[in-house]
Amino acid sequence: MVKGLVPSIRAPGLPGAVIIIVAFLLAGVAPPAVAGSGDAPGSARKLSQEFEQLIDRYLCEVRGVGCSLPGDMSAESFAARIRAQAAILEALESIDRGTLTLEQDIDWRFLRGILKANIRAESEVQRWRQDPRQYVFTNGIIFKIEADHRHPDERGRDLIAELERLRARMQNAEQNLTEYIPNWLTYANARIDGTVIVMQEHVQKFAMRLAPELRDSLLTEAELTVEALGRFRRFVNDEWTGRPEGDFRIGADLYNYLMEYRHQLPTADRALEQISRGERGFTRLPDYHDWGWKQYVIVEGHLERMAASIDPDRTWREIIRETKQQHPFNEQLVYEGVVLSRQTRDWTIENDLVTIPWEEDDMLMVASDPSMSASQWWGFGPGYLPAGHMSLKMAWPIIPIQPEWPADMAEENLTEKDWSFYYAIAPHEAYPGHHLMRLYRNRNERPLRRYEYSYSDQAWCYYVEWELTPRKEYGFFPADMQDRYELEILRLKLWRMGRVIIDSGLHSGRMSWDEAVTVESERTGFIRRGAAINIDGIARGGTNTAAPTVGYFQFMLLRDDYFNKMRELDQKGTLKDFHDRVYRIGFIPVELVREQLMIELEREFRPEWHR
Repeated sequence: MVKGLVPSIRAPGLPGAVIIIVAFLLAGVAPPAVAGSGDAPGSARKLSQEFEQLIDRYLCEVRGVGCSLPGDMSAESFAARIRAQAAILEALESIDRGTLTLEQDIDWRFLRGILKANIRAESEVQRWRQDPRQYVFTNGIIFKIEADHRHPDERGRDLIAELERLRARMQNAEQNLTEYIPNWLTYANARIDGTVIVMQEHVQKFAMRLAPELRDSLLTEAELTVEALGRFRRFVNDEWTGRPEGDFRIGADLYNYLMEYRHQLPTADRALEQISRGERGFTRLPDYHDWGWKQYVIVEGHLERMAASIDPDRTWREIIRETKQQHPFNEQLVYEGVVLSRQTRDWTIENDLVTIPWEEDDMLMVASDPSMSASQWWGFGPGYLPAGHMSLKMAWPIIPIQPEWPADMAEENLTEKDWSFYYAIAPHEAYPGHHLMRLYRNRNERPLRRYEYSYSDQAWCYYVEWELTPRKEYGFFPADMQDRYELEILRLKLWRMGRVIIDSGLHSGRMSWDEAVTVESERTGFIRRGAAINIDGIARGGTNTAAPTVGYFQFMLLRDDYFNKMRELDQKGTLKDFHDRVYRIGFIPVELVREQLMIELEREFRPEWHR
């Protein structure tokens, strides 16, 4: 089927009024979040227009949907964003939830979690003071050049405005970047250098397609941007490096706050504890870190036993390393990715895994632009498509071998783009994973769910990767490589259990950066260069790479409970029906998916159970 008072929050650069608002709201002094009329939350059958208008206000004032927000990344713009969110949260918590429909009440809880998490995180952890890369990003530029369906001249005019904003951001960065993070210098330089190439090659080539006057304007903007990038690089290396050293860690208190509000992970759920082999409170630090190690060792054991069944004389790392010598030539990487991405679509249909309601949808692979070459070792899935965009076409960017890489580095990189990784990750990134999920999300009936999503998006892809992809009866892997590719699936599961250890360890201070790289490389089996890039991505976040692992177990539990619920309703559930319902609801926190799913099933099959 598809159908009160708290310790003051130190926030350098933010006006005192904002801090007061944040503290007030975080203290829970706002109107109580309960239905004032006596009706149960979510029991209304008619949409509350007051709530719908508040969602529109959030999307406009915070996300910029249908509105123009400042794109210069000035300190004031960040303060304004917090003020806007604080005001919306106050309005949200004044709403009588008894006037909301089920879907609206789910969205109320989703938005409340987003706002509370954002307000505190953006007040306490200001990456815009720490990371030069925050100011130099090219996704929107590359999309307009390569994939935007509009007339080139229209895209050219937007690119001119985009480059003007990029220069304004870099100018503001020189005042904003007050904390130096040594580990981020190399990656910042690589991002800047790659963006210069984008200006000199990608933008210039695109400009040749424009009307003469527009072409000349875009070329001038590109030249000005290259000069600005040069100045910014000198600032980063000569001035930023001399500023006080900062700390990228978010700390255990904020970590746990985000687990509660952003991800809405329960602290006491016996069924979840049972399926995930977690003790009471395992979803919060310090126990979360220990649970990560527990799961890591469990998966290591499975790897050892499976390796012994393949070759009892070799370790799993030795077998994996041998398997990874079989990889495409560099020049084949993109097209083989196209073939495999399309194969995942056919495989999803053949095995009746989830409804694909379109005929012209497509997933390709493309070479990533040079600005991203040090942001990932492998590539990015599933590619960039603006939230809410109606295109059915997406591209999965892979990091190509860079001309300046020495031969040994190039070969190391190719061994991690081998066939076993291609096959293991393809359904996760393409069908029925991120790509298909994005198509559903951009068409969700609920506007909030079109523009916001949660950790459950990645959690569901873990489910696809670990539970659907390797099953022999689904026949995705070549028969003669089934055992070796299943071994790679287990290694990737180990990798994600390692994310719990590393994410929680780095941000709580229980693990150093070097210790994290060592786990990623020597135990999980990544090439050290790639492992270091992976750790950089985790350090810039905080909970976001670790929460999906719990989400995987939540989805496994939800699948079991779906079938049992259907039994209670005297219905016969199917895997496809379960999948379709999840895709239609959207990838919001799993506890919210669960609540909507179970109530919808009752309303569909036993409407007399509900008023």
